[in-house]
Amino acid sequence: MNPAAFAAPPLDANGNFLRFGNAGNGIIRALNSWQIDMALMKNTKLTERLSMEFGVQVFNVLNHVQLGDPNNLALNFTQGVDANGNLIPNNYFLTAKSDFGVITSTNNFNTNNDNAASPNTGTGLPRQIQFMLRIKF
Repeated sequence: MNPAAFAAPPLDANGNFLRFGNAGNGIIRALNSWQIDMALMKNTKLTERLSMEFGVQVFNVLNHVQLGDPNNLALNFTQGVDANGNLIPNNYFLTAKSDFGVITSTNNFNTNNDNAASPNTGTGLPRQIQFMLRIKF
């Protein structure tokens, strides 16, 4: 993400904002999330009344990383200074920290969401394989 793409809003003669900017809502979004899951099942008849079902379920088959939201989207609004350290009136600019817009988490381990605890299933997790054996009678 390029912080230079953002500019400070214009000011009037008193240093008040004329407007808050013209950027639309939601212009900074996370990448699309997708994953492929698969399940295989096998039914085997053991007797006339007894059967066994074996299954394998694989979540995130391709082990594709699901990146979360960008962190630290705050820009600092600062006033310019001259060579003597004096503030320059009506000279404002935006500065960003070095980690501006860097993605540091995956979907379900995202610190920017409303979950109190991260779940152990769903998108954003590494490949998971589970086996199942069911006896039907």
